[in-house]
Amino acid sequence: MPYMMKRVRTKHRDFVIRTKCFYYNINTSKKKRSVRLAPTPEGKKKRNARQRYQRMKFLIYNNFDKGDMWVTLTYREAAVPETPEDAHKNAMQILAKIQRKLKRQGVEFVYFIKTEAGENQRVHHHLLIRNNFPVIDMLYQHWKSFGNVRDFREIYDMQSGALVTYILDGGNHKSIDFEKYSHSRNLAEPEIETRIYPAAAFRETPKPPKSDDERYIWTIENLNNYFPDRDGFIYQEYELVRKEVMTE
Repeated sequence: MPYMMKRVRTKHRDFVIRTKCFYYNINTSKKKRSVRLAPTPEGKKKRNARQRYQRMKFLIYNNFDKGDMWVTLTYREAAVPETPEDAHKNAMQILAKIQRKLKRQGVEFVYFIKTEAGENQRVHHHLLIRNNFPVIDMLYQHWKSFGNVRDFREIYDMQSGALVTYILDGGNHKSIDFEKYSHSRNLAEPEIETRIYPAAAFRETPKPPKSDDERYIWTIENLNNYFPDRDGFIYQEYELVRKEVMTE
């Protein structure tokens, strides 16, 4: 059985995913898809959650950089919404107002937001904003009726991946019961290259590709092998990071 390699190219690093190659029958009929009656299997739910997590990670790496803004929005005791879903709607309504104002000024608004809540953690929002200063005053003005704007600071590093991990994995919060992602529609999708290889070419310890520029080399980080994965199929993930060659 051959395997499929997917390489996702982002601004800061590339992500490689190798998995069993599936073949689907091409259905050319225009018949409407029937309503699903059976519940989604747990394995499928986990794969969907994993794919959603990966897509959010790729978007952050491809759209934000050092100098952009990292913000945490919190609620006062009296202003906490009844449900985390209500909190997410509040935040999206505020961002929509800011987006309309900036559009009238001819300013592009690029953002990514995650709402999360846990048993011992009040609902709050993590927000990434492409650096444009008009957003700062607008966010303070609109959010003051709900609570506080915390951690409003420039991103000092995207290369290490620490900020992306903190936002997507919940940082030091021990238990997260609710999380939801949203982002502006103008985020740039990463370039994705897909290839099919014979099974014999699969390696548990892959080698990084050669760089086209002699000043840089590709290195492999965060290699994860799953042999087999939860469904008994080959699955491998790793990241390709381009690093400058140190010369004396």
